[in-house]
Amino acid sequence: MNQPAPSYTHRPDKSVDERWELVTFKSLGVDIHGCFVPSETARSGPTLIVSHGAGEFKENYFEMARSLSRQGISCLLLDMHGHGASGGHAYHVSIREWVADLLAALDYLETRPDVDPKKIGAFGLSSGGTAILEVAAIDPRLRALVALDATVMNTLPWSITLTMGTLCGVGYLKRLLTGKDLRISIVKLLEEVQLAADPEINERLKVDPGKRRAFANFPLPGAGHAFFVNTIKRVSKIKAATLVIWGEQDNLDPVSTAYRLHDALTCVKQVEVVAGNGHAGHLDRNRQRVFDLTGDWLLEHLA
Repeated sequence: MNQPAPSYTHRPDKSVDERWELVTFKSLGVDIHGCFVPSETARSGPTLIVSHGAGEFKENYFEMARSLSRQGISCLLLDMHGHGASGGHAYHVSIREWVADLLAALDYLETRPDVDPKKIGAFGLSSGGTAILEVAAIDPRLRALVALDATVMNTLPWSITLTMGTLCGVGYLKRLLTGKDLRISIVKLLEEVQLAADPEINERLKVDPGKRRAFANFPLPGAGHAFFVNTIKRVSKIKAATLVIWGEQDNLDPVSTAYRLHDALTCVKQVEVVAGNGHAGHLDRNRQRVFDLTGDWLLEHLA
């Protein structure tokens, strides 16, 4: 799954911090946009690739990047295929494409003189967690992982599984006939399910324009991997030290999944359940606990 030699674009992000860089590289022929946040203290410290979840974008991780930067950890925040400023079909969640994005990100980081290629880790939320686990199973360049409420198998109730499976089937038929996905609105799911345990943060997520656009134009089968994956069958191949973080009040992926993932891993591993957090632990009330656990894990295993 090696990528063609990509061309890279670097430019300062004046809107955030003059030391931050907006970067662009190719993945499967489309532009992937990211933001490189350098460490404030250690030039040759760890570097973390950050992969967001379905319907998200790199800006949701700015606060985490600032926290890690102060700990001596650089971050490459990505807009994955079909999300944010990156190319690809809008709001698709194809793990094949997202794996390619992460492999291309690794190639890009290896071109930077301020990155030690032996000190690269990855962080992923939800479907982003799926992607980093899949990459680590095939590429040893990732030396440490932090999986936050990662989607590793279907945990939907059987009734919703049946409905989504049927809609995916209809979507495949529509794609065959028209070349386009079936697009449905799952805004009701956004309004009914608590993404964050903190009520104020959850309300902000419900009205976030970017997230509402994504949920109002949910593509099937294009985003089927947001629910239907079997990554847990492959995580035993991972060699990178892996930290599993889960929100105790996650209503999308139950906390029991954290322990199933932990049990399936055969590498150096640890599981941490964060009380007071839901599925969006990087934004929730105890997000600093997530940041601290992430930083400590990377500094321990990428020293």
